[in-house]
Amino acid sequence: MEINQELLEQLCRLSALKIESRQESQELKDYLKKTLSYFKQIKHIETKNTPALSNPLSMTLSFRKDQVKDFPNKKNLLDQAPQKQGNLIKVPATL
Repeated sequence: MEINQELLEQLCRLSALKIESRQESQELKDYLKKTLSYFKQIKHIETKNTPALSNPLSMTLSFRKDQVKDFPNKKNLLDQAPQKQGNLIKVPATL
């Protein structure tokens, strides 16, 4: 993949970066070229027979029993809430 000025400007626009000078533009192009070359090297590494180091599917979930605990400063907490409904803090609905 060639990093030309047009692609660099598009990447800067998408990532909200502001390039101040031609030198900064050239430095960023060189950096991106170098980074992409690392990915090309990684692409050629043979990993077929390499075992996975970690796999979330092999983990077991440990469930704990829910326990109701009384909060000692409930009144102080409710007094600071901007909106409340009964003994609950009212928050905006999230969808």
